Amino acid sequence: MRPSACRPAPVDLVKHDSLLATAGFPPFGANGLALSKDETKLFIANTGDDRILQLDLETEDKDISVFAESIDGADGIASYKGMIVAAANQGDVVVILNENGRIIAKLGDFLGIRKDGSPRGLLFPASIVIVDDKIFVTNLALPLTMAEGDEPEEDVKLYTVSRIDIPKHLLKQ
Repeated sequence: MRPSACRPAPVDLVKHDSLLATAGFPPFGANGLALSKDETKLFIANTGDDRILQLDLETEDKDISVFAESIDGADGIASYKGMIVAAANQGDVVVILNENGRIIAKLGDFLGIRKDGSPRGLLFPASIVIVDDKIFVTNLALPLTMAEGDEPEEDVKLYTVSRIDIPKHLLKQ
């Protein structure tokens, strides 16, 4: 379809709630989205509040609640076999949470900057896609403070996509 043939699509408000905002750091509130396996819950990463929220799509008011806390910079999220996989950008890891919001695996780590300027491991992981039993994650590597020389992200010259195998013991879930 040619771009000139496109028309604006209607946008409907699903939920307006203070849990979707943040006063935290980094200054991103509602960010990543993932749908539950049964499509009754929408999970929402709130990066600055280090939380993953749960919006109940079946209730009339679309009730929203905290699903998990202390996810250090919850960013991109994905649903996988009833679990939630989340990029923790401030922790430089990917976490896997069970159906109760408990962390059952931490994957990856930041291991420095290579000579070519690419991160070794994860550095501010952001977006997640799961293909088969592999997690693909971007390294945003974005310096967020104004202090020069303070963050390894300043040394990044090449941005990367990383792949992490989902641990075998979780594949049996």
